[in-house]
Parts: sequence; C-alpha cells; structure tokens
Amino acid sequence: MASIQSKSLGTPIGAKRMSRHFANEADFHQRIIENPDAFPAVFRGTPAAKTLFWAHELTLHDAGRDGGNGSADLLTVDCTGVVWLIEVKFNFSKESGARVWHDQLTRYRKALMTMSWQEIVRYTHGFLTGFEKTKPQLSFRTDARSLEECIVDWLATSNADAVPGASIVSIVAERLRTGNFGIMLVSDYFDASDLVEAQSFASTEHIGPVAYAVVDPDATGFNWNVKYFRPAVDRSSTAEVFVTSNFATRIMPRVTPSRLRSMVSPACCDLLDTVVYPRLGALGWNEQHQPKASAFDAIIPVGQHSLPLLVVGTSERDARALERHTKIEGGQTLKINPRFKAVLNQTGNLAFVNAYMKRFYGLGWRGRQRENKHLRWGVEDVSADEIRASEAAMIYYPSEERRDHNGRDGDAESLSEFFTVFEEMIALMPEASAKGAGEI
Repeated sequence: MASIQSKSLGTPIGAKRMSRHFANEADFHQRIIENPDAFPAVFRGTPAAKTLFWAHELTLHDAGRDGGNGSADLLTVDCTGVVWLIEVKFNFSKESGARVWHDQLTRYRKALMTMSWQEIVRYTHGFLTGFEKTKPQLSFRTDARSLEECIVDWLATSNADAVPGASIVSIVAERLRTGNFGIMLVSDYFDASDLVEAQSFASTEHIGPVAYAVVDPDATGFNWNVKYFRPAVDRSSTAEVFVTSNFATRIMPRVTPSRLRSMVSPACCDLLDTVVYPRLGALGWNEQHQPKASAFDAIIPVGQHSLPLLVVGTSERDARALERHTKIEGGQTLKINPRFKAVLNQTGNLAFVNAYMKRFYGLGWRGRQRENKHLRWGVEDVSADEIRASEAAMIYYPSEERRDHNGRDGDAESLSEFFTVFEEMIALMPEASAKGAGEI
C-alpha cells in the first residue's frame, strides 16, 4: 500500500471560517474542472495521460443518505482508460471520516456498479453539452449525440494518445461494472479522520484505486496535495466490450388508463381493477383523461362540467420511501392524488377546499415536502394563491416509511375510504360553487 503524506492544512476541524480559495462549492467544482492538467500524475494511467471530466453531479439511483437518488460530484477518465469518481468536500463540511467513506462513498460505489451504462450516459448529457450552470473543460458541440463523440473531440483537441485498439467508453463502462474504478475524496482542507478512513476503505471496501487529496491553489498554480493513494488491487479484469453511449433518451409513451395496468405491479393492478377504476366509474367517469409521462389526470363529470380532479399513475422515481425495484416497468407502485387547484378554480370556495384538504389529511394524504407543505396542508388553512401556484395535488404519505400504495395490507381499505370522501366532495361541489363568490 502506497501512502503519500504532507502536513495538515488550515484551521482545525470544527472552526468557522470562509474558504481561503473558493467562493462556494460550485466554484470549487468549476475550478477543478478547468484545471485538468493539474490532476496529479500518480492518479493517471501514465504520468503524461490527459484527463477529461466527463460527468458532474451525476444522478445515482438509490444512493441518497435517506433513500432516493444521490449525485456524484465529478467523474474523470484519462486517455489510458483510468476512471475516478471524485467526491468534493468544501469549507469544513460537516461530513467527514467514516460518514463519507463507509456510508456515502459506499452507496455511490454500489450505484455506479448496478446502474445501466446507458442510464449513466444519459445523465451526462446536460453537463457535457453546456446546458448546466457548471461548464465542462471544453466547449463541446451542443448537438453532440453521444459520450463517445465528446471523447473523440476531447482527444483531438488535447492531442492525447488514446489506448490503442480499444474504445475508451467501453473501458469506462467495464470499469464501472466491475468496480475497478478509482474513488477519491478531494477537499479544500485537511481532516485526519478522512485519511484514516480512506485507508480503511481501501483495505475493506474497494479493489480499484483509492485516494484522498487536498486542493491548495496559490500563486504558483492549482496545487493538489496528495494525502493518500492506494493503486488498484488488480487492473487485469478490464475487458474490451462493446457499449453504446447515446445521449438521446428513449421516448416513452404517455400513461393511459390501460397502459397503467402494465406499468404497475400485479398487486397494484388488482387495486386498479377492484377499487380505483370501479369507484371512478361510479362517479360517471368514462375513461376520459389527460395523459402525462407518469400518470394521467382523470377527467370527472361535476354537474355540467368535466374536471381534472384526480391524478392516477405511478410513484415519482425520486420517492425516497420506495425501493428501486418498485419504480421499474411492471413493478411500479400506485399514486392517487386529488387535485385541489381544479376544485378551487371550479368552486371559488376556499373554505370548502381547506375543509376537504383536512379530511384527506386525516386519511393519510399530505402536501409535498417542499416549503413544508406536508406539515401545513390539511393542518392549517392554505391561501388561494398558494393553491393556485401549482396543481395542489396531495399525496398519500402518512409516515416516512409509507408512501403511495403498493398492494400492502390495508391499501384496498385506504383507497376505499379515500373514494368515499372524494365522492362526497364531488357531490357537494355544485353547492359549494353557489356559495363560493364570497369565500375568497
């Protein structure tokens, strides 16, 4: 095991100060990207190998601390095919030591090894083609159609000699699949616990290269101080395999009542056929709907009008209380969300809307967590402006561990109770409309 040590930099951990070098974390990321030639030679396949930063804030499935998705700060590749995942910590982050190495980076490692290559590539599109606030080190063509096109342009611009007889994208894909990629922590300060845990991580978690470095730019240049480096245990497993690297996303058909059956799990399909669709039919719904990417708005007759009062579809892919296997075609969970903006627009009766938001809150439906709506909607009266600022849909989220419906025990009863209140609300909407003029 190779270890490179240098003296501690900066103020002791826990001290309050501004970064000496960077305006904020985004500036830190940008300046690392803009200084690829400063990337330490020890981290490259050969000392003169050129380095490309090919991903920034890359979405990683199920890699968040509390579930949901996480994001990898930076991914690099050099012209020999060496790959690094880099986690950047800025200005005495509260996260250090085991919490970073054996929690966060372990999750990121697993996500990169289990996500499909094509999904990874698609998430790089916005960054590489300049559509994000953080920019790549080169101005790649905005109409670039693949990661491979960007790599070819980078090699030509940097006059880099690539691995002969092999596609760099194929090497990257194989390294990510096998775990034979580098994992690195970079910060603008030194933390002794990060050094200790980097060594532990290298000995227990990861076969690829492991490194810890501190960036300390000064008048002489953009300096990297390598605190720890352990090369790969074995790089011989990298094979040349053919992969595609297209940015273009697959266009999925929009959700309809019939297609939804094929998207959700068998247990949720049973909920649709035994509870949801029959109860909608009893309201006079004739399958009129507005299709969307992950759901449809059920258009329901109310008096002389037909209104989009209910969102019926699959759970959001970033729903933290759900496992990844419940977010794939044929296994997804079911969301049933009442739309209160439509109720308010039709009735003009804010008191009526707030009363039924409270009724649904009692059944387990909540506002979204953004702006603490989950703590306020159905608990206190909500203003008309706030309701009209979005579709004002409430989601079934009675606890941190329970989100939407997946066919678990009690789900049929939960939906039956929901539709009892929903039917009552619709029946009273014409009367509420007549009273609504003076309510707002």
